[in-house]
Amino acid sequence: MHELGVLIRAVRAVDSMAEKNNIQKVKHITLEVGEESGFVPLFFEKLFPAAIDKFPRMKEAELRIEKVEGRGLVIKEFGY
Repeated sequence: MHELGVLIRAVRAVDSMAEKNNIQKVKHITLEVGEESGFVPLFFEKLFPAAIDKFPRMKEAELRIEKVEGRGLVIKEFGY
C-alpha cells in the first residue's frame, strides 16, 4: 500500500506550507489522482485519518479527491 507513504508526504508538505503562512487550521486537502497513476483513491480516503493523526493543524481536515486523466498525483489545493 504505497498510498500511505505518498499521503504522509503530501500531508507534511501541506503542514509545512501552513506553518510558513501562519495558518492554524487546515480544513481540507484536495488531491488530483490520475486515472492511470496506479493509486487507489479509496485507499487514500481510508488512510487519511492515520496520515493526519500527528498534525494538529489538520485535526478536522477533509480529504477531497479529484480523478483526472493521466498518470500523475498532485496536491491541487488546501483550504484554511
